[in-house]
Amino acid sequence: MIIDFHTHAFPDKLAPKAMSLLASRVDRAPTTDGTVSGLLALLDKNGIDRAVVANIATNPKQEYNVNNFAIETLAEKRLYPLGSVHPDSPNIRAELLRLSEAGINGIKLHADYMEHDLDDDAFAVIFSTLCELDMFVLLHCGWDPVSPDHTHAAPDKIARVAERFPSLKIVCAHMGGTYNWDGVENLLAGKNLWLDTSLAASYGLSKEQAKRIIDKHGVDRILFASDTPWEESDESIAYIESLGLTADEKDKIFSKNALKLLEK
Repeated sequence: MIIDFHTHAFPDKLAPKAMSLLASRVDRAPTTDGTVSGLLALLDKNGIDRAVVANIATNPKQEYNVNNFAIETLAEKRLYPLGSVHPDSPNIRAELLRLSEAGINGIKLHADYMEHDLDDDAFAVIFSTLCELDMFVLLHCGWDPVSPDHTHAAPDKIARVAERFPSLKIVCAHMGGTYNWDGVENLLAGKNLWLDTSLAASYGLSKEQAKRIIDKHGVDRILFASDTPWEESDESIAYIESLGLTADEKDKIFSKNALKLLEK
């Protein structure tokens, strides 16, 4: 089984506009049309069984509708939708409770879009409530084109959050931080958090450093991911296959580790 722990999709009516805007920012052609049906078609094409769909509330006004879409996406049994809340929202606790009661076990946060450093007190209510509800958080980590001159979720900030909230289930996207991999290796590897492999292939994490990070961190906390539609998932699979891992290690990365987080 293969579970892609980091994908994106949008409501059908919003997908064309969202994809056009995002494609202009990331400077790469998307691999789907941004819809749920387009995502499912790509999963079929590349032999992926299930996927996590990471929704993001980039401002407080989006929060309720973003979470409605996440809850609606639960109807697709191959998909694990994530909700999202915004640190400036007055409804953080209510929205997290609503998601949990609907059967959603995690949320996605993107500190660059939210314009707060990850270790700001603005996120404290979110993190403490996630701990209370036993929900995980998938974090965008490292450089992002929306904020090229300031990294809001750098390894040192992530490490401070992990220390402040020791029971928080943190999943760090992009092998802990796009273009911040020395910091990941020195500050995050071995800590009580998970690393997803999204965009490691596309953004040039060397196979030698990826293997060092995995060995130091422990294979039980590595999650296969692509960031579809921004990386072709067959490229992501080939990257994992190229790292010289054992069959058991690859089974854990491709699905077994994910299931422990996704299915309580």
